[in-house]
Amino acid sequence: MILAGGLARRLGGKDKAFVNLAGRPLIEHVIKRLAPQVDELLISSNAPAERFAAYALPVIPDVIPGHIGPLAGIHAGTLSRPGDYLAIVAVDLPFLPPNLVDTLRRAALGARCAYASDGHRHALALVCAPGSAGKIDAFLQQGGRSIKEWLALHGQAVVLPAAPGSDIMLNINTPDELSQAHKFIEKSGA
Repeated sequence: MILAGGLARRLGGKDKAFVNLAGRPLIEHVIKRLAPQVDELLISSNAPAERFAAYALPVIPDVIPGHIGPLAGIHAGTLSRPGDYLAIVAVDLPFLPPNLVDTLRRAALGARCAYASDGHRHALALVCAPGSAGKIDAFLQQGGRSIKEWLALHGQAVVLPAAPGSDIMLNINTPDELSQAHKFIEKSGA
């Protein structure tokens, strides 16, 4: 599932999914890298589903109203696929490694979820085990909002090895990061 519901305040309020990177919207970069790794793709967004019609993918809106953050999208996704492992990535991660889902899924066998890390920071790329919706719901109902806190309680950090043309930690939240992403493409040919 691609989390495409953020408000992108640091990018001037633009819909981050459609920010141009090397001639294509960010969401297309993520679809290209995630699709070969999963059985089905979903989009998590509170935007009208028509906005994503060109991709012919199910759009899952938050169940809990109020734009409370990425955990609301993760919650809705886990509710929609309760018996499945659910890989979740942010739309602002265009350089996903080709082994992301497999690596995280193996680590999630012993935890509620496994998430990508560089050893210091987390990336919004994780795999939730079946039955995760209840734990996420309880956390949200108790006022929890921070993905970092959720991961500290229920997650297993996984440091991913470098892969050519991949950088799990290069996410795009600001114009400077978008510029870095363009440079990464030029340098790596990604």
